[in-house]
Amino acid sequence: MAVIDDKLIQVVALISISRQTRRTMRKTSEIIWQDTQHQVLFDILDLVGQPDARPDMLQLLRHYTENHFAIEEAYMNELAYPGTEEHIRAHNQFREEMDKMIAENQEQDELFMQIVSRFLTEWLTRHVFGIDKRLEEFILSSKRH
Repeated sequence: MAVIDDKLIQVVALISISRQTRRTMRKTSEIIWQDTQHQVLFDILDLVGQPDARPDMLQLLRHYTENHFAIEEAYMNELAYPGTEEHIRAHNQFREEMDKMIAENQEQDELFMQIVSRFLTEWLTRHVFGIDKRLEEFILSSKRH
């Protein structure tokens, strides 16, 4: 299950600073914890694309994403969600893409970070408003959210 640690505290601090200039994001879920975490993920992706992005932003994104996925996957397992296998495959695809980006020896210059931010934002948007919606409906119907 998700654990609060120093990296998550760093993420929250960065997000609270960045929200002063942040774009307005539409609601992603009727489940409060899920919507809040999605908002934070989009905020982090905004920070990744900033010209002065911290060198460790991709690692912070990866860490926060892993905690978010762990919570969703725990719900799927606890509620015996019938789409668990497909959903975890999608999570694993994101994990693999993130790991490739972090592991590549490419310099993480401004252009690279903007491309990564755009690519991952598009992926996350499709995921959140696609497969996550089916999970949300299932969790809401279970009355255990």
